[in-house]
Amino acid sequence: MIVPPFVVRVVKSCLRIGKDDKVTIFAWRHMLDLAEALAVECERTGAHVHTEFTTDDLWYDIALNRPIEYLETPDPFGPALAGIATASIFIAGPENPERMKEVQAERWMAKERANRPSYGKLLERRVRMVEIGLGLVTPQRARTYGFDYQAWKRNVEEAIDVEYGKMQELGRKVASALENSHEVRIVDPDGTNLSFALEGRKAHIYDGVIDDEDIEMGAIYASLPGGSVAVAATETSADGVLSSSIPFANAGMLIERIALRFENGRLASFEGGKNIDTCRNMWKKGTGDKDRIGWLTIGLNPRASLGFTNNAIVLGTATVGMGFNKELGGTNESDYALETTTVEPTVELDGKTIIKQGKLTL
Repeated sequence: MIVPPFVVRVVKSCLRIGKDDKVTIFAWRHMLDLAEALAVECERTGAHVHTEFTTDDLWYDIALNRPIEYLETPDPFGPALAGIATASIFIAGPENPERMKEVQAERWMAKERANRPSYGKLLERRVRMVEIGLGLVTPQRARTYGFDYQAWKRNVEEAIDVEYGKMQELGRKVASALENSHEVRIVDPDGTNLSFALEGRKAHIYDGVIDDEDIEMGAIYASLPGGSVAVAATETSADGVLSSSIPFANAGMLIERIALRFENGRLASFEGGKNIDTCRNMWKKGTGDKDRIGWLTIGLNPRASLGFTNNAIVLGTATVGMGFNKELGGTNESDYALETTTVEPTVELDGKTIIKQGKLTL
């Protein structure tokens, strides 16, 4: 079997799979060829591989029809596999997102709660994880979101085919700046004017490669395409407005505008444009620290473009998240998380500009 160069890079460079590894691969039916290629390449290193797949019909039947008390019950197989695996590969799905809008908010939250034990075990054991976004690039999704399929596919492929060494070097500079700063201010032409604090937490560099340094600090997750630096914010510190006109996909719909206002460290209002009601309703149904700022992400990828599904990695962007942030070393416990990417932001750290109108100045 001829394995694509991209797959070899994921196995050997990103995850660094070897003969002592136990690899789990989770895929959707429309991505079986990619899952097979990944499994073959892992096996060639001497690793042991366990593969699972699901289908759109099965996933939607569970999400829409399973009694909610069963839906929120943790899958016993997930934590068991997480207790064995040394590396996990997730290929995103489903192929067709159209029926996602039929899934009620409380059912999304129930599914999220059911997944927490498995994910917590992966974090606890520092299992290397990579999520491959090519599974989300489908004609069905393009129609649902109003994307040009070929432009979207080209955007993702180009964002994967990037010079990872240069991105890694830039990521270290950004991480150092974040780790040594205390106050953040973000403004942009869409009306963002947000301030919050950092408190010396370790920044996580998502450059597409999980090296020994990443594992040591707990940065065990990579998403391809990648290219960002993220740090947990001081959860009680946000004040001001976070606004964006960049469309983003959420629960099978395209949200065309969002405006969040924080007061005294909590979300005070949740507004926006087309389809915001569904997005806001999911937030209302969420529990825990859903109204606290969670993280700041700075984009590093020079070949990614705004307007599709990888906004947070675009070079010179600033993305702010709220809700669950424990994977970054934060304290927010919630079954809800949402991030918003700003347009041509100017970002100041302790009064020093590191991004000016969407251009990194480091």
